[in-house]
Amino acid sequence: MASSPSPAPDKAPWHRFGMGLSVLCLLHCLALPWLLTSLPVVVFAALPEPLRHNEWFHAALIGPVLLVSGPVLLRGAPGKAQTMMVLSAFAALMGGLLMDNEIGERGLTMTGAGLLLAAHWSRLRQHHRH
Repeated sequence: MASSPSPAPDKAPWHRFGMGLSVLCLLHCLALPWLLTSLPVVVFAALPEPLRHNEWFHAALIGPVLLVSGPVLLRGAPGKAQTMMVLSAFAALMGGLLMDNEIGERGLTMTGAGLLLAAHWSRLRQHHRH
């Protein structure tokens, strides 16, 4: 049974350094989307109680979401499924504004946010593949 040759002793530190950089890259790729998606939750939690339960605040957040996510997700050549996911997300978010009961509003808003998160994740993966 032949053993595989080990790297030259003078190259081993460079291999370890490269592996370390790869780990940092992996951590960055895993952590950054999570940090970016959790940032609105952190900001929202820091707001005083009266601001968190006003309908105007929900409406004010939808504006930037539509203005940022729409062009980013629908630019280029998104697939039909992805386009439908984005449009469904926008419809759910807008529908949440029109709901009279709190449970329905939260359900639609969370559905819309989840669909947008999935669409962003899908586009990010497509971008990294190319």
